[in-house]
Amino acid sequence: MTADDYKRFGRRAERRVDGITGGKLQFAFPTDERDIEAVKDCVCELADLLYQIDAYSAAAMESMGTVVQSDGTVKGKVITSISSGSESIGYSAAGSVSTATMEAAKDKKVADTMVYSMVRDGLGGLPDANGVNLLYAGAYPGKCEIWE
Repeated sequence: MTADDYKRFGRRAERRVDGITGGKLQFAFPTDERDIEAVKDCVCELADLLYQIDAYSAAAMESMGTVVQSDGTVKGKVITSISSGSESIGYSAAGSVSTATMEAAKDKKVADTMVYSMVRDGLGGLPDANGVNLLYAGAYPGKCEIWE
């Protein structure tokens, strides 16, 4: 992905991670160097996933239609591969090919599940600056006004 693409998808990934962590990255970003790297890696991997999902969605719109075979038969075309460097797209007229990322491009629930799984795998068990698990979804200790 280009630098401009990363700016766009990186911001989306940061917002998704921040939402899943309950905003902890805004007020209690981890201080341990390994934990900081894990957060950065998670955001980068998520940006790549979001980019791929977007690319499959765009390619799916272009892939609609038919392919006329050499024997004159007409079949629906399906994208089998996408490359970024020289922008090549491979089509198959034989049947349907599916990957998890393609499924995510078709279904928001699948995409949301993949995003959450990636964040859970990348940040599970990591503490924030105050020692609270980044994925802890309860009331943040010391932040609850009811108890003050």
